[in-house]
Amino acid sequence: MIRKILFLASNPTDTGRLRLDKEVREVEEGLKRSNERDRFDLIPKFAVRVDDLRRSLLDHSPRIVHFSGHGAGVDGIVVENDHRESSEVPTDALARLFELCSGHIECVVLNACYSDAQADAIARHIPYVIGMKAAVSDDAAVAFAVGFYDALGGGKSIEEAFEFGRNAIALKGIPEHLIPVLKRKELTTTERQRLEASHSPAEGVFLDVSVMNDDASSWNRGENTILRYSVDKNDSRIRIDSNLGYVALFNAGGPIAPMNYVSPSWCPFKWDFPTLDFKVLNTRRAPLFLTEVVFSIDESRTNLDPLLTIKKDTQQRNAGALLLVNEGWSDLADLTVSFHLLPGKMETPTDFDPPFKHSITVKLLTDHCELDVTSALQKEGVDVDGQMLLEDGEWESKDVFIAPRADGSKERMTAAELEERWKKCLGRFHEEVGTLAGEICFTSANDAGRERKVKFHALVYLANRNRVGIMKPPTFACLDFSRVPTTK
Repeated sequence: MIRKILFLASNPTDTGRLRLDKEVREVEEGLKRSNERDRFDLIPKFAVRVDDLRRSLLDHSPRIVHFSGHGAGVDGIVVENDHRESSEVPTDALARLFELCSGHIECVVLNACYSDAQADAIARHIPYVIGMKAAVSDDAAVAFAVGFYDALGGGKSIEEAFEFGRNAIALKGIPEHLIPVLKRKELTTTERQRLEASHSPAEGVFLDVSVMNDDASSWNRGENTILRYSVDKNDSRIRIDSNLGYVALFNAGGPIAPMNYVSPSWCPFKWDFPTLDFKVLNTRRAPLFLTEVVFSIDESRTNLDPLLTIKKDTQQRNAGALLLVNEGWSDLADLTVSFHLLPGKMETPTDFDPPFKHSITVKLLTDHCELDVTSALQKEGVDVDGQMLLEDGEWESKDVFIAPRADGSKERMTAAELEERWKKCLGRFHEEVGTLAGEICFTSANDAGRERKVKFHALVYLANRNRVGIMKPPTFACLDFSRVPTTK
């Protein structure tokens, strides 16, 4: 996409001599040697008069307008009249002219003394305007222009190029690097779309690229688990940004809740690559034949921020355990899981604050780990050892259950006694489930060793409820009273 730079120069005979030819030459040489030289078209206009301002803008529809000459402070800028003498262009009229051309102009550079008043007025209509807040020497003005366009030619944004221009003055040892000022205008959606539509690589041909967010109506795990994309079009580049609600919640400190890891994806997130929507509008009479569409990816960044999830025990197969999964690109170290343990199932607990009664430490988390919560359950009065002894028992008959004791002996009990013993083992956790609410502290190598904290809540079951045919994991198990035999 070609970005036209309209370079307007005016130096009336009754004003101080300026090296405008040198400024244009050095800017042109810098653009020709730049990496993105094919994206710029420099159009110089010298001895500019009032009518030339308007005609040049109409003839060329530039993306960037650069005026180099003299300023008259709040009264305006100075151009030539028909006798090559000074003629002031009033600030209000100049701002109105740029307002009329705001559909295609992205940046205006007023490389003239005391032009910040005009920059303020023009910035009401143009996204970026650069002016000078004081008198500026010829050498400083040339240095700024060369540094500014060198940076644009190197692929930098206008804001970055402005800083390069300032720095170019300072590198020359000229104490005027703070005189250039940048004014910005926040564009509405309509203004931005109009400006983008005017940016075309060929006359009468308009291009647009957007991102299509896939239909996720069949995805039933919540909007915050879907990776969404947005497009930010700036200058001649397109930046595709991603947003995942869970990541934003995690980075904000939570609270996070267990995630669903069941099929078909075995992943709690829907994070596919973006689908690009490429549009070409041909307003010419002649047909346009597309032979290929080439996208140049300047940069692709891997998000190295830490990301931790809690795996939801969907099938209640991991009694007494908390399952942590490292979904990020870097190992997590020195994890401390601190929590309150409350009886029953609480969907939205509110107490995430210390002091915490229980904590579990993990030295290193590379992929996933299973934290044993049984010691915390025991501190809360659950007789875990008694549960496991009951699970090792068996029915002798329809009415008699034989359970082992800790000393190796056995005892007989009825179904009613067994159920009563089971409830006694559970204590306050008679619903066979507890709620963890607390915070996880950790560090990450890719996070400069900074300690991070995220609040969390999760359920921990006191008994397994496995489906038929699934092996029981090596956690303490469940006594199923429905298995009482009907015959001897």
